[in-house]
Order: sequence, then C-alpha cells, then structure tokens
Amino acid sequence: MSDYTSIDDVFPGPVGIVWIKDAAGDEVLRDIGAGPFSEVVAADWGQVQAALWDDEDDEDDDEEREDNEGEPRRAALFAVEGGGAVLIEPMSCVGSDTALLRRLTAPGGQALALSWTVNLHVSVTFAARGDIVATFDPMELFAATGDDPDAVAGWLDSLPVTAAEWHDNGKAAAFAIGERLTGIRVDRAWLARPHRLVIPSAPVEVERPTLFLDMQMRDLAAADPRIAALAAAPGPDKLPEIIRMAVDLALRTTGLEGDLVNEVLELLATGERGDRGAEARERLRSLHVTLRQEAQAAYERAGATGYPVPGHDTEIGRLMLRQEAVETLRHALDPDLEGAASNALSRAASTRLSQKNGDYLRHRTLTAIQYYIVHGENWL
Repeated sequence: MSDYTSIDDVFPGPVGIVWIKDAAGDEVLRDIGAGPFSEVVAADWGQVQAALWDDEDDEDDDEEREDNEGEPRRAALFAVEGGGAVLIEPMSCVGSDTALLRRLTAPGGQALALSWTVNLHVSVTFAARGDIVATFDPMELFAATGDDPDAVAGWLDSLPVTAAEWHDNGKAAAFAIGERLTGIRVDRAWLARPHRLVIPSAPVEVERPTLFLDMQMRDLAAADPRIAALAAAPGPDKLPEIIRMAVDLALRTTGLEGDLVNEVLELLATGERGDRGAEARERLRSLHVTLRQEAQAAYERAGATGYPVPGHDTEIGRLMLRQEAVETLRHALDPDLEGAASNALSRAASTRLSQKNGDYLRHRTLTAIQYYIVHGENWL
C-alpha cells in the first residue's frame, strides 16, 4: 500500500478504474462497447486524456458537435498483462457500474472497481462470478454491503488492508488490492508506456432489469407490508412513501417531536409542497440553528475538548443527531420528489439508525428501491 500513498498526485482528477482477473480482453471491450479487440491503437495516459478533447475537424461530426458543444468524448486506457487486465477512464465513474461488473465477471472472473468524483466521493466495489461481493465508501466501512451482506465483513477481513488504512487513504488501499488481484502495478512509469486507447460507447438503451434485493432485504419485504408494496411495483409514484418512511426512521431514532414536526408530517401525508411547505422548510432551518446552539452550550457545560461526536450516548451527540433529523424533514419537503427521496434518505442515515430494531436494514432496502426508481438500474 505504501507504493500508492501519493496516488492523488498521479491522478489529480476524477477517474474510474477496474482491475480484472481471468477475463478475456475482447470480452471486456465488448462489454464496454469499445469495438473489436483486433483494432489496436497504442496510447499512453497523456494521449488518452488528450483524446477526450480531440477537436479535429470532421465534417460528418459537425452536427453532433453542435449538439454536444463543450462535452468531452469518452476515452479509456486498456491493458492486458498475463491473466489480468486494467481499464482506466478519466472523468468517469465506470467503476461504480455494478451492471458492468456483473457482466465482466459472470464467466467466472473477478473485478475490483474504484472511482471518485470531483466532490471526492470514493466508491470501491469487488465482484466475483457475476455477484457483487462488497461495495462501499472507504470512509464508511460500517455501511459496506453486497449481494450477501453476511459475507461482506469476511471479505474485508481477508484483505491485507486494515480498516484504519481504508479510512486514511482508501484510494491507495484499492490500488494495492488491484495490483494484488491482477499483478499489474499502475504507477507513473506504467502510465507513460503505450497500452491501448479505447473509446467506450455511450450507454445503450437496454431493457429495464428486475429490481434486485439481497436476501435480508427480501426477508424484510416479506415481513413488512409497507416495504412489500414498494418492492412489488417500484415506480415514481412510490417516492412520496419512501420519503415518509425516511422521515419515520429519523424521528424514531432521535425522538425529535413537536408542533413543527407534526405539521411537516401532515404536509407529507397530504402531499402539499407549495407555499406551506416552503414556509415550513424555513422554520426547520431555524430549528436546526437552535439545536446547533444547544449542542454548543452542552459542549461548553461539559468542558469537553476535541471535536464533538454525533451519537446516542451523550447529550451533545443526541442534539447533533436531532439536527440531522431536522435536515431529513427539510429535504423531505423539497418539491423535487427525486431529490427529496435521495436527500431525506441520506440525512436519515446520519441519525445512526439502529440495527437491533431493523431500521438500518429498512434504510438499506429503501435506498435500493429509491435508486432503482430514479436510475432504472439496481443499487446492488
């Protein structure tokens, strides 16, 4: 892992990278829509990046360029060495495409994917034999999931990387695991050598997959009628119910209550998101400020030092969690239902949901359903 501690200097911008073991090169290229394997164009990393903004005149492309002015083309670096392969695409989150990882590994291979965004959100996914073994943010290993949630911890424990190392430098940890998987060291020297330039195709319209829920989620749906109704017919009309359930989770775990909370619940029940909703959102902003001030006062009374930590065990921690519950309510009233569902679920997760009462699993299941509704593909 120490060989990759400066990986941010090598890749200063967003990148999607996939390390693949035991997958034929032509099959990989087929799955990303990059054309026949026989068409080889040599390029190093710098040339791949330049290809994103290639403005060479081409009369046949004039109309397309007018429609997509300022948008970069897709380009990737691809290499096969021994039984391993690496695909690197700048300005891309190819590594978060679980459908692609399932296809790449379905014949019996393995793949480790890493991607990060301009906002520095890092995602790591490992797939084997068509299954997602684990997917996670290195900063939040506790939220790691996979097709078989019970197997995720065992897979993480099998790696020569500790939880602290994932947290301190998740990118470096992923690069080290990728090298271990494929035998390919991706460093400055490797990037400077010619490999293969490929142009992945734009995503093609495919038939919408069936909603996938892992075993624990399916068991929950069988026992919870509200979840069952969502999973049976996941469509945009279910977003208001997902929002209400996200709010229920946040309120249950924090105990937040009061007239304003009751008013918001009424608005969510009636679906009103106009002037009353906007006014309630402003009052929620004020409540958030009040709770923050109360937390600061509690912090000073306790004579605490260091950073306050959200949690259920201290007065300061509980007040911080209630701030997250207020934010859940505020986002729940967003007129944009897709944004409301996504942000309300995200904020509800920050209230430290209980695993004992099943709320943590409810949140994961709601997230999977919401993602499917909005993106048309499976979260897992």
